[in-house]
Amino acid sequence: HPLLAPPCRQLVYDLRLLPATASFTSASQYRHCGYQPLSAPMHAGKPRCVRLISPDFPWSFDLDFSSQGLANSGQSRINAAIRRGEDADPHTITCLDILASLHMALQQPLTDVEWGSADDRGRARILRALRNHDVLRVDWLGSKVLFGGLVRDDEFARSRLFPGTEEPTNTWVVKFRKL
Repeated sequence: HPLLAPPCRQLVYDLRLLPATASFTSASQYRHCGYQPLSAPMHAGKPRCVRLISPDFPWSFDLDFSSQGLANSGQSRINAAIRRGEDADPHTITCLDILASLHMALQQPLTDVEWGSADDRGRARILRALRNHDVLRVDWLGSKVLFGGLVRDDEFARSRLFPGTEEPTNTWVVKFRKL
């Protein structure tokens, strides 16, 4: 969907905050629509399974809205309340599902192993991002906490595969921008 394509200049979303705080710039055609436009499928193929990766963090996040329902994205659909059309497929991943899943995944506490895997620059970045809370995965991003869009990069996706695993067919690379 164009709203998720980099450089993502229409959509402003700080991943430290709830997805309902996402807004559109004054130049956007969606500026007066709240976050309703985000209820659209993330792309025309109406995906049911997506993997999110990034060069800015070491994790992969899988969203699976296939016949078994939700996986790795929480048990409640944030966008269920804003789906309006009777034709809306509850198993299709929407733009808002992407933002909500990223938000939930990045709000998890950073583990000791994750902290240990950060280099000195990464640890310094994490410590600068700290506010008065536990260290969260979102702190790994430092000041790059604005959603910057999704791109396909099959070479990067293959480089991130765990040995012996199959490459998911719908892998997207998340881009971030600085505050």
